[in-house]
Amino acid sequence: MPGNPVKTLCLALDSMEPRLLEEWCAQGLLPNLDRLFKSSVTAPVVTPRGLGNSVFWSCFFTCSNPAKNSQYYFRQIEPGSYTISPFLEDKHYLRPPFWSAFDKAGLRVAVIDLVRAPLVPDLGGIQVVDWLSHDITGVPRSWPPNAIDEIHENFGTDPFEGSADDSFNESTDMALYLDDYMRRIEAKTEMSLAYMKQGNWDLFITTYSDPHDVGHNCWHLHDPSHPWHDAKIAERIGDPVKQVYMALDAAVGRLIEAAGDDATIMFLTGPGMGPNYSANNMLEKILLHLEDPGEFKRSAKLLALQPYYRKLVPDALRKRLRNVTFSVQDHLAATERGRRRCFMIPHNDNSGAIRINLVGREPHGTVRPGEEFDKYCDELTEQLLDLVNLETGGPVVDEVVRVAEHCQGENLDYLPDLLVVWNRDAYINAVTSPRTGDIHADVHLMRSGDHTPNGIFAVSSPGLEPKRINEKISPMDVGSTVTSWFGMSLPDADGSPIASPVTPVKARENLSA
Repeated sequence: MPGNPVKTLCLALDSMEPRLLEEWCAQGLLPNLDRLFKSSVTAPVVTPRGLGNSVFWSCFFTCSNPAKNSQYYFRQIEPGSYTISPFLEDKHYLRPPFWSAFDKAGLRVAVIDLVRAPLVPDLGGIQVVDWLSHDITGVPRSWPPNAIDEIHENFGTDPFEGSADDSFNESTDMALYLDDYMRRIEAKTEMSLAYMKQGNWDLFITTYSDPHDVGHNCWHLHDPSHPWHDAKIAERIGDPVKQVYMALDAAVGRLIEAAGDDATIMFLTGPGMGPNYSANNMLEKILLHLEDPGEFKRSAKLLALQPYYRKLVPDALRKRLRNVTFSVQDHLAATERGRRRCFMIPHNDNSGAIRINLVGREPHGTVRPGEEFDKYCDELTEQLLDLVNLETGGPVVDEVVRVAEHCQGENLDYLPDLLVVWNRDAYINAVTSPRTGDIHADVHLMRSGDHTPNGIFAVSSPGLEPKRINEKISPMDVGSTVTSWFGMSLPDADGSPIASPVTPVKARENLSA
């Protein structure tokens, strides 16, 4: 294409599962992605141990680990308190995204709906936040500010109104629900193409959240072994996950063609998807049982209210009241947390997050730092690893991650102390151990699918030899690699640029021009 409107096009496919990509590329169902992978340098990308989706992306665009950028989930504990508050992307990141440095260097950048990204004012290009995103954290917004109004007028609003979860329940018409995915993919593609045509983009990032949404809500229709699988619906509408991936493959083909023959194409997806077999809905009860029977009896009253609330309040109303419910629950739980040795804090279903009530950090700490803290973490880890799935007899916990051993930085106090990584071999309805006895789930999980730690990085550029890198890399490495293409890096970055043969030829030529 004459004019080469985009020098580097970054395609971010939120939560596409690498195993499915490989399988469906081999079957010829994803021809555009198959061609891209075969012409690219590719590498597996893994989320930092035990952490979840938002960390994958924030590590990528800040080139730093959560103990520096301060973000690990959309609701986090406030250091020095027992209060859980929303993490506000535009305010709370303590490391900037890499496109801030690009803008200062005079590069023209577009960032469309990148997962959990903060809006950067005065950007020399365009940024769009929370337009067609997974589980938006604020109103759709943009820089320049009027761009979002133009986008709504020309390409529409989100048919899911900011949350595919809130648009999905037991009575959902699956055919119409799938149509909404197709409308979103088409709108994002048309919008991206329109802005790409403006030309002269040094870096153009566009993000599709649809693999994330359909993976959470429709995994049971994709996976016949899932306990929620409905064969009649699956027979009538097919596999929604596969259909969304195929639609996205077509979108990728159109965007790559529009970028021009000389463009560098980068692809990033993660963390992937699999069945949502989790015991997060039992973790607080487990911790109370492990603490002491008296503490369980005192705190169980609050836990006992949850199943009644879910039974009596209609699903649609519960979703509208979600933020109010979170606030009330957290307020009631804050007093309980101060009496405990440890307590659960919010996290993705892939692992439970535990905070130790540490003397000198929490207002009413009960565990002293140093030797006592280490000993307690070791004891708690051993007790959690003893848990058994009551129905299968298999292990419930794969590993317990000591976060401070994998994340270092001045903002470590924003993070959990331990992450309990659940075993995903079977659905978890009840657990048991010699210490806890039998514990049953009173509140059931809402999503049939949840994240694996796995992603894929791929880059294709004229003159770049295709190559498969088998060594696993981190999202921070990917971010540092992108910044290195443009001759810069973020201060105190954690990631390491992938070896020089990965540097796209056109990026090297641009730097020397």
